[in-house]
Amino acid sequence: MSQPQQKGFMSKIFSPTLVLGEQVVTRSMVVQQEVHDVSSSQKSATGHEVFCVRYSPDGQVGYASYRIESVDHQFQFIAASRGNGEIDIYSTVNGNKNSSKTKNVLLSVNANGLVKHWHMTSMKCLHTINEDPNQCYALDYRADGLKFATAGQDHQVRIYDEATKTLQSTLTGGYGRTRAGHSNRVFSLKFSTDDENLLLSAGWDNTIQVSTWPPFDLRAFQSLIPIMVWDIRMDVPCRSVFGTHITGDSIDLYDNYIVSGSWRPENQLQLWDLRTCTLLKNYNWTNASHPCLLYGTQFSKDVGATYIIAGGSGANEARLYKRESGEQVGVVLGMKQGVYSVDFHPSKSQVAIASGDGTVRLIDYQRE
Repeated sequence: MSQPQQKGFMSKIFSPTLVLGEQVVTRSMVVQQEVHDVSSSQKSATGHEVFCVRYSPDGQVGYASYRIESVDHQFQFIAASRGNGEIDIYSTVNGNKNSSKTKNVLLSVNANGLVKHWHMTSMKCLHTINEDPNQCYALDYRADGLKFATAGQDHQVRIYDEATKTLQSTLTGGYGRTRAGHSNRVFSLKFSTDDENLLLSAGWDNTIQVSTWPPFDLRAFQSLIPIMVWDIRMDVPCRSVFGTHITGDSIDLYDNYIVSGSWRPENQLQLWDLRTCTLLKNYNWTNASHPCLLYGTQFSKDVGATYIIAGGSGANEARLYKRESGEQVGVVLGMKQGVYSVDFHPSKSQVAIASGDGTVRLIDYQRE
């Protein structure tokens, strides 16, 4: 395991190219500014946080919400879904609030256990799947768009057929089996772009679950919490990465590498070997005043996954790293609330950062 060294290195402080949405003003923020009368026009942050941000696969459309994905895509918009149930559509060009004129279909999940397909032209729901009493926290499409997976409070991963909207399989594993599944809430899912049957899942039980061959006995590790790797043709994970604590969309997969962003003050950003499930690298994340506990992590989408972006709460910041060297390239500061989600543009040198302060920041960076 290597430990990147950054002595004497000063990273760049990035400024947003565009800020989408209106930053909310909370009582605590006003008190910090020594203004003690909060007018009735000032909004509370509660209900206005942006929990997830996502560009469409070709980069023409972006979406932001608790968990929302694109099936089809046309113009340059980002949809910001907030804690109060509203979905705002913004232009990524000028930041103006818009009504969508696209023919896009969006897929979203929420804490009421509803999986919804939305017609963005009419803003109407086309189809609803009810997983009640489950609360849905995670969603991902397979690369070909033919299947999607959901997960959440009930520890299970569900695989659906996109065309028929029917449940095809439920991945549970669980105690008492040769290979254990999740034992707590699942907050992140990631399909492989190279293997249509490979799916990662991770959450509060401190594991990343990996399902693929060859299977092996995990009974000795049931007290630990891994990232789980699933072969979606099976009901149990065949590999697990132990030692993470995932509370948001904070795992990603590139080639034979897994990146994880854990909600903890130390060793929060890590790189793993998919084949051996061993730790390869801890990225150096130090802050003199506040630790950063991560909610969002992702590989860049260029050939070779050159960069890693991650962000969280505590220090309320996001940082950009080079994947191979571990060098910190830059940092995004100035957010009054935590970073809940991040997403790289698939073709531009740009990353979107969703914050609890009610905004989505678009950051341009220089590729090397």
